[in-house]
Amino acid sequence: MGEELHNPLAEGATALDWGDPSSLPVAEVEEFFLTLAKALRAFQLYDRNNPVYHRFLSNLRQAMGRLWRGQDRLPLLVEEDRITWQGEEVYRNPSRAESLSFLLFRDGVRELTLKKGLEKEEVEGFLEVLHRARHARGDADDLVTLLWDQDFRFVEYGVMDFLAEGVAVPERGDGGLGDPRLILEQEGVGLNQGGEEGKADPSADQSMVRERTKEVEPAFRVQDFNPALYALDPGDREYLDAELRLEMERDLRIPVLNALFDRLEENARPDRQEEITEILRSLLPGFLSQGELDGASRVLEELESLRARGLLSDAARERADQILDELASGESVRELVGALEDGSVSTDANELAGLLRHLRAPALAPLLAATEETAHPIIRRLLQDAIRKIAASNPQGVLQLLEDPDPAVAAGAVRLLEGMGLSEAAGSLARLLDGGPLRVQLAVVEVAGEIPSSALAGALERSLTHQNRDLRVGAARALGRTRYAPAAERLQEILKGKALRSADVTEKVVFFEAYARLAAERGIPFLDRLLNGKGILGFREPPEIRAAAARALGVVGTDAAYDSLERARDEQDPVVRSAVNRSLRGE
Repeated sequence: MGEELHNPLAEGATALDWGDPSSLPVAEVEEFFLTLAKALRAFQLYDRNNPVYHRFLSNLRQAMGRLWRGQDRLPLLVEEDRITWQGEEVYRNPSRAESLSFLLFRDGVRELTLKKGLEKEEVEGFLEVLHRARHARGDADDLVTLLWDQDFRFVEYGVMDFLAEGVAVPERGDGGLGDPRLILEQEGVGLNQGGEEGKADPSADQSMVRERTKEVEPAFRVQDFNPALYALDPGDREYLDAELRLEMERDLRIPVLNALFDRLEENARPDRQEEITEILRSLLPGFLSQGELDGASRVLEELESLRARGLLSDAARERADQILDELASGESVRELVGALEDGSVSTDANELAGLLRHLRAPALAPLLAATEETAHPIIRRLLQDAIRKIAASNPQGVLQLLEDPDPAVAAGAVRLLEGMGLSEAAGSLARLLDGGPLRVQLAVVEVAGEIPSSALAGALERSLTHQNRDLRVGAARALGRTRYAPAAERLQEILKGKALRSADVTEKVVFFEAYARLAAERGIPFLDRLLNGKGILGFREPPEIRAAAARALGVVGTDAAYDSLERARDEQDPVVRSAVNRSLRGE
């Protein structure tokens, strides 16, 4: 931990009036601690090369940079539940598990000074130290050891020795023993001065000593007790220590919730049921904001169970419905997903899945939008699982979302139809494919191959000449999966045309394979002419067209198709020869 010269003002900054609390940038210091807490949570959740982590790290650096406008160091005092600066409270967190102040205080840090330059050179190391200290278990190094080991140049700290804390130190005396006669007089022992009157009577002195001894004789003596009768053996002490530790660490919220749930089942008191449901309604946002999704799921599960069993009064049931509807609202879902993505709420996959399964039908639209837009794969998968559960109990709600004005919601609803077997959706999908937003059209061609419908196949046929290349390729693939034979003639016209010849290799191959699946043996003569035929002047088709035709013959896979491929086995062009050989091998 290096020392630097203290410059009370950064260059070019204005002086701060340290005696006037209203002039201190307390808000900026408070914002710094909020940003630090979020960055520490992102450090725990994301890899070091994740862009989300880098965004939080950049925000932290900017927040620290703003601190140095009027100072070059930030001296802080650490208490158990808060951190103060210049006598002003700048950080407090009642949750010990998440509290930075308790993390520092627990390991003995009572003073912490952050210096200008930390944000540029040592901020990630500082986050790592805080992270390791927060998750230290057993014999792992504590925070002070980790700070000492890192030897930060821009972080100073003051540590309180736990053995010395709270011990009163006696004041220093003058070192003299004092006058012995005064000491004896204070103890009640008189001294006779010379002459006959000053001669001591030995018998009187002995009598006085015996009398004083009787006065101070204790009522109980250590010898009267046998310590072996009362001492605990090591095993008993370990057991009591373990039980005490469990009791001190026990989460009291669970027994409190259980007590509320037990009273809620007593339907003889409807007024109390209504009061308890209101209490649970007020608790739920707190659980969600603090990332306690397990507690929120427990509340929702109990309410749904009591509601299904008919144990709630009319007023309590109405309040329970309000709680479930509020959770399924678009605003609540968007806030939850946003908090999960930026790390403000951290939880594991099982807890998130447990919460999402309680969402109702109104949550479908915001969930679909979030699924389409989130970049987090785990969150997307869990949202999709919740969406399927809701959709299975409300298929008509999915059909209604096909007409949603938000392309993200409509596209998500289209993808949700795959596997649901809703044939009545074919007409809506055909309309969307003919005139919907491109994002929705691309979603339609993804699922159209699994929905047998002549109307939808006709829309796919019309999309084969769309100006968007991805939509054309998706429509051709979907037609190949539908086995809609009437579309073979349209595909053959496109294969003969000039537009396909300027397309890329992937598009050519997809169109030829779709034609092969729809035309089957009827298409062999046409494909054979493209592969083996010559024009009037003796020229053959371009190699890419011939190679695509060879791939299509392999898809047909009949004897006549293989005969056509055999005639081109010795082709000199390497592209055509490779395609022919792969088709003959069935690749």
